[in-house]
Order: sequence, then C-alpha cells, then structure tokens
Amino acid sequence: MFVVGLTGGIASGKSTVLKIFEAEGVPVICLDELARAVVRPGAPALEDIRATFGEEFINSDGELDRDLMAGVVFRDPEKRRVLESITHPRIMQEASTLLRFFEQSGHSIVVEDVPLLYEIGFDKWCDVVVVVYVPKEVQERRLIERDRMTPEHARARIASQMPIEEKKRRADYVIDNTGDPESTRRQALEVLERIRAQARSGKGNLESRASM
Repeated sequence: MFVVGLTGGIASGKSTVLKIFEAEGVPVICLDELARAVVRPGAPALEDIRATFGEEFINSDGELDRDLMAGVVFRDPEKRRVLESITHPRIMQEASTLLRFFEQSGHSIVVEDVPLLYEIGFDKWCDVVVVVYVPKEVQERRLIERDRMTPEHARARIASQMPIEEKKRRADYVIDNTGDPESTRRQALEVLERIRAQARSGKGNLESRASM
C-alpha cells in the first residue's frame, strides 16, 4: 500500500484537493474524523480525558466539549501533549485498521488527510507528502471571510501551526491553490498521475510500517 500524506495550512483548500482525489477513485482516511470517533461517548479515550482533565470537559449529553478543550490546549502546549498522548495511539490504531481494509480491497494507493501532519511527525508514516499551498496572507483573508474571525484571531490560528512556507519546503509535491478552481484541479490530477507512477515503481519514502 502506497501511503500519500495530504496536508496544508488552515484555510489552504485541502478539502478541495481531497474531493478531486476521491473522484478519481483514491480512498481517503481523514484523521480529523478518526479523532472525533475515538472520543465518542463511552469510548475509552473519552473516559481517560474525563479522568485527566475533569468532568467539566464533558457535556451534559456525554460528549467532549470540543470548544472548551480547544481553548485550553491552544493556550497550554503541555496540556496539548497530554491530550495527544491519550488520543493519538487510538487514532493511529484506527488508521492502521483502515489501511489494511483498503489494501485487502485491492487499492494500491490511499490518501491520509492529516492537517497537522508535520507537527505530529506523521510524515514518517507516508511514502510521499502532498502540501496544498496558499500564502499566509491568503490564509488570513480566507479565515476572516469564511469563519468570521477577527484578524488577530486568524493570525493566532495560523501561528499555532508550522509555517506554510516550511511545509511547502518539506513537501514531495505542492499544489498551489491560490488561483482558480481549474488550475487547482489540473495540478491535482498531474500530481496524482505522478504518484501513481511512483507507486507502480515502488519508490516511496516509507521504509517500514511494521511498528504502526
């Protein structure tokens, strides 16, 4: 199984590229969706969060208060690391299960959608990494328009991630989403064709998945 890591900065348009890949028949594993699944009511991870952080982080309906938790871990890196130590092993286990399922279903390529791919070191699990890129000023403008953020809040959200220029530098492939949708689609299809050729040759960056 040839694993493609897809990432980018906040508001870079990663979901647009994902839809293009999916339309071409490439299965996608979304780590954000897995992150929500592992803290569903009754899940062991949610009970660990309750015991570690306190009852106030659980809503009356038994679900994680995501806004409250985000506000805490956004300000406190140590608490963020504690939360990640609870959730990340479970997320990785779910991702590994899905990878095996897609492989057994006959797929040779899978895309893993990981917003904080470089920040959490997930690139070590990928054969190649694709970064969806827009400049920082475009990220800021889109956040303000899309999410009705203040400029200060938008800049703080962007600053909480690895700089987009650094992600671009590290990427195996870059899709520039600054232009019109057709330009993005054309780049995405070109990148996908190159990845398919690379998968057929077996020349990826991933040396071993044995410990995943």
